[in-house]
Amino acid sequence: MGYALGVVFIALLLIGLPIGLALGLGSIASISVFSSVPLEIVVQRLISGIRSFPLLAIPLYILAGSLMNASGITQRLVDFAFAILGGIRGGLAHVTILTTAIFGGISGSQVADTASVGRLMIPQMVARGYSRPYAVSLMATAGAIFVTIPPGISLILYGVLAQVSISEMFGWGLVIGLGCIVAMLIVAYVIAVINKQPKEAWLPFGQILVAMRRAIWALLIPVVVLGGIRIGAFTPTEGGAVAVVLALVIGFFIHRQLTIKEVVKSLVESSVLVGVIMLVIAAAQMYSWALISGRIPQEITQTILSVSPDPLIVLLLINVIALLVGTVMEGNSALIVLVPVLLPIATALGIDPIHLGLILVMNLGIGLLTPPVGMCMLVAAKIGKVEISKTIPAMVPWFILSLVLLMLVTYLPIFLGWV
Repeated sequence: MGYALGVVFIALLLIGLPIGLALGLGSIASISVFSSVPLEIVVQRLISGIRSFPLLAIPLYILAGSLMNASGITQRLVDFAFAILGGIRGGLAHVTILTTAIFGGISGSQVADTASVGRLMIPQMVARGYSRPYAVSLMATAGAIFVTIPPGISLILYGVLAQVSISEMFGWGLVIGLGCIVAMLIVAYVIAVINKQPKEAWLPFGQILVAMRRAIWALLIPVVVLGGIRIGAFTPTEGGAVAVVLALVIGFFIHRQLTIKEVVKSLVESSVLVGVIMLVIAAAQMYSWALISGRIPQEITQTILSVSPDPLIVLLLINVIALLVGTVMEGNSALIVLVPVLLPIATALGIDPIHLGLILVMNLGIGLLTPPVGMCMLVAAKIGKVEISKTIPAMVPWFILSLVLLMLVTYLPIFLGWV
């Protein structure tokens, strides 16, 4: 049954079936034909796949991000970032990076970050003389590489799948995210100097204070949510509810830009996105159960360990596998398929499950940049009105940086004795 799962799943993908249906139908077909498991069990696994309290965090954070976007928070974050970074050479590139990082700590969705910030920043960068390929590649990279900044959906999903602390995933994810911000700002400055990109005038101190005051409530949301999670005031799932409440209060009573019509629109948009995500999660949970029943993870574990029992080599193989899968499969779907296969390998070698999760999330973040899926790149290219093939030269330094950061996340904790 195990091999049939893979064959049927790939065949359904090749004929153009959506990932959720391919996972679900592939599981049902393989179990029906190649096993004696009653289909009632399959239905139970489908339902139990989404009957998890931590998964409730996903719709809550998506709704919070949609409400905050409707409240004008994105523009206020852009103004704040411009006030403190706009005077640096290549200032708009730095503003794009910082705004995306801050917004990433609110919306939880990398594609949503790319779309929201990209709609504002890509046209501004092009108007100020930045090349379209550079603006698109920068926006896509910023949207994808900050995947570890909480409350990322992938962090929540891995915590549920691997049954590890989501709070701990958030804590280490934030550390990695801050490192990625610094690295991107440095590379953006070097590129700006080499290409002699525009340098904006520094704003007067009074205008900086005004921008900070206008953005203070937006900046307060991730501080309250993440701070509350870290001190144990509420769980990551409850933090999503706190984010929604804060978004409503700020939108209605402080910014006064949120209306009932906008709330309904946000609910509809969020429901559609959540419905797609939950369908994929439910189907993939069933697929993962079928894989485990077919002893596929155990066979893959033995195969990889037969290549080398050295954790450093195995981690390199895991990275290669995850990068390849990320090129053809959406990140969260890939995570659900990969975790049951790779977690036993990590456990057998004594690799910390939290560490493995951060490695996989980083890998699948890079997958948001690579065709044919590459959702962040596709969204940014559509906004920038440029063909993806024309962004390749501008994308090279950012892709190299992404791989360097991935290697640091993979091996630095081991060499420093953190895990």
